[in-house]
Amino acid sequence: MYIDNDSKCSVSEIIMDVQRGHCWRCEKVLPQLTVPCSRCNMAVYCSTSCLGNDTARHSSVECQMFGPRQCGNCGKTATNMKECASCSNAWYCSKECQLTDWKSHKPSCKEAKDSMKKLAEKLQKRAVVTYSISGDFPYYIGNIFAKDFLQLEGNELTSGVKEDSLAKDYHILSIGCGNLRNTVLTATSLPDKYQGKLHVTLNDSDHFVMARNVLFLFMLVRFADTDYIASSLTTIWYSLHISMREYDLIKTSLDELIQMSAQQLHDATKGLVSVLDKDLSSLHVVWGKWRLLECQRHKSTSINLRQQRKKLFQKENVAQKLSCYTEEISHSEKKKVEEWFDHALFFSTERKEEDMPFDNPTLTGHEPPHTFKAPEESQFVYSVNADAFPYQEWDCLRVREDTPGSHSSPMVMYHEYVTNLLLKVKSLILQGRLLIHVSLANCLDFPTHHQTLNMSNYDRIFTSNLADYVGIPRLLQTFKPLLNPSNSFSVIVTECMNWVRFIPGADTEAMFMHPAMRQLVNQCYITYRTDFPESRSICNCRLAEYRDNTPYFLQYLRADIMAGGRGIPALKAVPRFVSVKKYHGMEMRDFREGLNKLVPFIYRMNARDLNMLNGSDRAVEWCLPKSDAST
Repeated sequence: MYIDNDSKCSVSEIIMDVQRGHCWRCEKVLPQLTVPCSRCNMAVYCSTSCLGNDTARHSSVECQMFGPRQCGNCGKTATNMKECASCSNAWYCSKECQLTDWKSHKPSCKEAKDSMKKLAEKLQKRAVVTYSISGDFPYYIGNIFAKDFLQLEGNELTSGVKEDSLAKDYHILSIGCGNLRNTVLTATSLPDKYQGKLHVTLNDSDHFVMARNVLFLFMLVRFADTDYIASSLTTIWYSLHISMREYDLIKTSLDELIQMSAQQLHDATKGLVSVLDKDLSSLHVVWGKWRLLECQRHKSTSINLRQQRKKLFQKENVAQKLSCYTEEISHSEKKKVEEWFDHALFFSTERKEEDMPFDNPTLTGHEPPHTFKAPEESQFVYSVNADAFPYQEWDCLRVREDTPGSHSSPMVMYHEYVTNLLLKVKSLILQGRLLIHVSLANCLDFPTHHQTLNMSNYDRIFTSNLADYVGIPRLLQTFKPLLNPSNSFSVIVTECMNWVRFIPGADTEAMFMHPAMRQLVNQCYITYRTDFPESRSICNCRLAEYRDNTPYFLQYLRADIMAGGRGIPALKAVPRFVSVKKYHGMEMRDFREGLNKLVPFIYRMNARDLNMLNGSDRAVEWCLPKSDAST
């Protein structure tokens, strides 16, 4: 059944990870007459064919969350069901039905509650493990694609909001994640009509990541009058080998940065970068060591990044993992992607590896396992995680949309996309509308620095996946005081990436190891084949999109709150989900009743062939209660 788009004004707010006003299958702009999912009424399509083509995927997870529930006793289906408060995995149309079904439901309910108690005990042990040791290289390249931290048109700039929202300044805190990609995307996603300033605080205790950030920002301002700086900076961001021009840009910048005080850096970047002198001294060490590295590839004393990368790939068995990844890519792009993993160049046109005379010093840093010792104590080696690559950092759906036309390879397409973003960022910087404070403080100690420096409170606080290490309770109690209470759209975003490791039943990929789960695995496989009937190999991780493990994630959230965190005592009983949603005086956006406004609760995997998603990442948004926040 078609409906009139004008009569369904809430369509613009109902998105998963699809742009507002776009079809949930093909992502084309919705026409006047749209086709909604008749069961959940949340997914919206441009045609009946798109609805039909998306049925296998949508009905597996999203429709299960948003659609009407079935009474566990009488089988009645309705939208106003009440869930079992004890296990959050059974629904009833009335108290009578719940009482009638209790004898049958009791064993599974008790099992779920016992599982949450055991899980909370595991999470308590996780919370006391030292956070000073990292098993990874610096995150020069992130493990999930960039996010727009503000999403103004879906939040402050929605209809009915005052016009002064177009001129007000916004403050964002990225805690524990200093990678620049999110800041770049946020700055370039600002609506044309918005004329205010964007204040971003980048916090990361990794000196190498922050040294690279400041170097890049400095270069963008220092060489702003050259017509190639955005393209060259894109190359320096990702390319293993670089030309003489890129190396000279790095060398000149390092020579100048090493001599600067914090005030001189602030002035040289026209107010863009603010950093404490104490933090800057650590960055000086990194810059100095980069400057001393022998990067001329023909010399016997060169750092030889190609050889280091080759050894890392052999150690991590990248070839086997790569074969699974490339099988999901179209035939026309597969060869070029495989070639990229060999040459690791990143230029606006196809280049030959042997023609690039220099190694990229900014891809060096500490070697894991790493105890966050001072940079001067570290041996500088090739420092990019084997599973990190440029195509991961940017949503391939948006890349293709914003770089129309044909390209000789994904590398060229991505290079054009990132270069265009950096050009927009440069324009914002030169207008004095982007201001970045760099902090190397330990993430949990940052509030003390925030208070000492008398910094503004934040409209958005992104915590990356710190919840995996310190728990959601610690994050909410630590950062709630830093939210801007005068903005009703202020939000803390928590992300969980490793939660399935604690709940084996939630890991679709791990189910292949258990014969008892074979029927469920086969069901996921059949659904996948319905969605992709063409000849296409299938990796186990790709099945995650065809199984709803949300009930397990609810158990994880409840166990995480029960476990407490650093300095937060554990609860004596498993909290009900309604209590979880109101933890520490916050209001959690219930991802089962509506959609997040900043980061999708879950991303579509198989729609993104160039992004290697694991299918287990989950984002939860926490707001101030309406009584505490006002715009």
